[in-house]
Amino acid sequence: MLTTRLAPIVDLPDGSFVLPPDPKRVLQLRLIVGASSAVLFGAVVAFVALGVKAGQIPWLVLLGAFVVFGATEWFFWKAIKPPTLKADALEISSVSTLVKQRMARSDLESIFRGQIFLQGRSSYWDKSYLFVGPGGKIGMTCSASQFTADGMADFAQRLQVPIRGDFSVQVKDRVDPTSL
Repeated sequence: MLTTRLAPIVDLPDGSFVLPPDPKRVLQLRLIVGASSAVLFGAVVAFVALGVKAGQIPWLVLLGAFVVFGATEWFFWKAIKPPTLKADALEISSVSTLVKQRMARSDLESIFRGQIFLQGRSSYWDKSYLFVGPGGKIGMTCSASQFTADGMADFAQRLQVPIRGDFSVQVKDRVDPTSL
């Protein structure tokens, strides 16, 4: 039976601490990237084999195909790598390769479980943890699918802030104080 351990909070030597992403989510993303790598690698090998067999493709083009393959896969892994939450004495941050959110730790009043509206090709309400500051203002957000519930509860406890809500409230730019 395959089991995954909960991601513990990691204490760093500088006094800060980090909540890694949900191990199940990381495994899922590794499988996706691995499968896409295998398919793309197969296509590159087929391209190279046909090029070598026909003798019509210069070796620099073949080498370029492998370089593009490697760079593409490296970018995919970095781009979709789940974020980690980090807290130090001054700030809380959600760190991923392409997006970094920050919030002053002194501004954090609570963590609220709610839904935020994400717009894109397909818009939807995403269950998220909202880091709430004074007056219900949202300082930063992170998707609930990225972290375990127990991990986020431990993170809130380490920050000494309450965690409230049940992902049923849809929030735009401020959390209603009656929801807190």
